[in-house]
This record gives sequence, structure tokens and C-alpha cells, in this order.
Amino acid sequence: MPSLRGVTGLLLRLAVTFGLLGVLLFVVADVRELWRNIIGISPVAMLLAVVLAAVDRLVMAYKWRMLLRVRGLPVDMWTAVRSYFASSLVGLVLPVTVGADALRVLTLRRFGMLDVTASIVIERILGAIAMVSVAAISCLLLAATVAGVPVQELTTWLVTALVAVTVLFIVSLLAADRWAARHATAPSTLTKITEAYARYRDRPLVLFVFYVLSVGESLIAAVITYVIAVGLGSSVPLYLLMATVPIALASARLPVSLGGFGVQEASFVYLAGLVGLPATEALTIMLLLNAAMLIALLPSAFDTSMLSLRHKATNDRVL
Repeated sequence: MPSLRGVTGLLLRLAVTFGLLGVLLFVVADVRELWRNIIGISPVAMLLAVVLAAVDRLVMAYKWRMLLRVRGLPVDMWTAVRSYFASSLVGLVLPVTVGADALRVLTLRRFGMLDVTASIVIERILGAIAMVSVAAISCLLLAATVAGVPVQELTTWLVTALVAVTVLFIVSLLAADRWAARHATAPSTLTKITEAYARYRDRPLVLFVFYVLSVGESLIAAVITYVIAVGLGSSVPLYLLMATVPIALASARLPVSLGGFGVQEASFVYLAGLVGLPATEALTIMLLLNAAMLIALLPSAFDTSMLSLRHKATNDRVL
């Protein structure tokens, strides 16, 4: 049974999510105008947004497969894509990303659960570093675009966090190597995972390429919002979305709402307001961005052979 603390945390995240969305819908934005915008978007633009959302997930699956392949895991691209799409869909309905990551581990458990787990840990850390990097650049772009916007302090914090996380990541690889070597005579599950994690220190080029791809992939969301904005008839330039969307998506990583919903919308509405984008239009763009991602992932709901792996693993008590 879930603990009282876990239930309380879930209820608080639900309250934050629906509270923020409620304020945005019924206080900040005009609901009728919002609905007119949604039904009035160009079908071609929405289709292109869905395609780009699918490309975003394909890039993420490709990056993850890179990490699996350097560990000698014979995972083909099609399997990696199916696993990533299925876990991403599950991640939209689960309160935390851990459940989605666990699904990926279970769907590829036949290739080696410990190595798959280590690859996901590396993926999350490098993904966070890339996201902070893009958010810091966005802050600088926003400061250069809008006079008087107090983002210098936020930029300082982001750069400090970027340096700190990068250093800690390098140190963690070295520390994991020493810890695994020290406990090699009595290997446990934790020792094996730590050893698999530490071995990535021998692949600096792969880690760097993963980081570069992650930076590029982080910008795809801004391109999607631009396509949606054009489909709505907005004249907002792409560089302004590059200056606002990554920061909004980075704020969604704060563990205060379900999947970042509510937080990312509120952040984007605020930031978009700084560059002259009306609140209703900004909220429309972000909601359609979420819709495009959901539509792109929907085909995985019919991939029963992939999703059933989780059920089978649960029945087999595979942890």
C-alpha cells in the first residue's frame, strides 16, 4: 500500500497542477478565445507539429540506443523506438518519470537489466545537463531581446548549476569505478549497476555526442511551438520562442506538479508575456504542444506486444 507521505505528495502535485491550469484557463486567459484558437489552427500546421513531436522521440530513442550499444547490448533501432514511445506514453499518465523509466528497463530486460538501468541513469543526467545548458542560453537571449528583464540572476544560477552538475557527473563516474572495484570480490546487484555505470567513463566521445544531440533535441520543442504559432496566424519570430520555451520546459522538471503540467504552461505564459505574446495565445500554443506530443505517442497504445512485457515482467516478479 502507498505510504501516507506518498499519497500526500501526490495530492499536493494534483492540487498544484489543477490549480495552476484552473487559474490560467479561467483567470488569466479567455476560455472562448482559447477554444476558437484551438479549433481554428491550420490542420497542416498541426500535422507538422505531430510529425516533429514524433521526430523528437525518435532522436531520444536514437540517443538512448547509442548508450546501449556501447555497452554491447544488441538492441535494434526499432525495438528502442517502440520501448521509448511506450514508456513516454505511460509517462504522461504516471505522476513520476520513474515508472516510465522502469517500463523501459522491463521491456529490454532480456538484454541485461543492469546495463539498461545504467544507460537510463546516464541518459537522465546528460539530458538534465543539456536542458540546463539550453535554458541558460535562452536566458541570455531573452535578456538581449527584452530590455530590463531581470534574468541575470537566473542565468547565474543556471550556469552555476550547469557547472556543478557537470563536475558531479564526472566525479560520480570516477567514484563509481573505485566503489565497484572495492566491492568486486562480493558482487551485488548494486555493485553490478555501479560497475555498468562507471564503464561509461571510457566512452567520452559517445557521451559528448549524446550531449550535443540532447542540446539539439531540446530545441525541437521551440520549433514545434513556432509551427503551431504560425498555424494560429501568429507572427511571433522563432528566436523569441527559442528564448522562452526551453526555460518553460526546464521549469517543468521541478517536482511540484504531475509531469510538469501547469508549471510549464504558467512559465511559458509569463515569459511569453515579456516578449509581447498575449496570455491566451501563449496558453493555446502550449496546450497544442502537449496535444501534438500525445497524438504522436498514441500509436504506441496499440503496441500490445511491447506494453504487455511490463505485465509479464510483473507477473514474473522481475524487479
